[in-house]
Amino acid sequence: MCMSHQDSIALKLSLIDSEKKRFPMAAIYSLYIINKSGGLIFYKDYGSAGRMDTNDSLRVASLWHSMHAISQQLSPTTGCSGIELLEADTFDLHCFQSLTGTKFFVVCEPGTQHMESLLKVIYELYTDYVLKNPFYEMEMPIRCELFDINLSQAVQKDRVAMLGR
Repeated sequence: MCMSHQDSIALKLSLIDSEKKRFPMAAIYSLYIINKSGGLIFYKDYGSAGRMDTNDSLRVASLWHSMHAISQQLSPTTGCSGIELLEADTFDLHCFQSLTGTKFFVVCEPGTQHMESLLKVIYELYTDYVLKNPFYEMEMPIRCELFDINLSQAVQKDRVAMLGR
């Protein structure tokens, strides 16, 4: 049986749904995508209380890239890929780094435990709608309508599931 690409993404989103039944849900404040050089190539604010301006979002991305790189070098374990979760009193920051060095991270409510699956879905959307777009230039800001549409659907599905907690 051959599965279409849309069916594959729908299956992954349903896997997130099944994982959400086991773990408490939380709201996503913002999403960042950073290229391997540390440049912010995508930022989306999902209505967090203190909306950041462009310069602040660039600073956060640059700071996270630097902290992530330093943590790889200072880790006592060999083969450490950097910080995957940063927990603070008022937010959690979950990070996924692809093999190419592109980092995806979400800032969300404290205690969120399902973001790893959502980050992987976002990564798949990135590979399918950004990297396969013949007009996209690597390492440049993401301006792909299909990526935006599918990303909004994935996050909306996450929020709808949150209402059912």
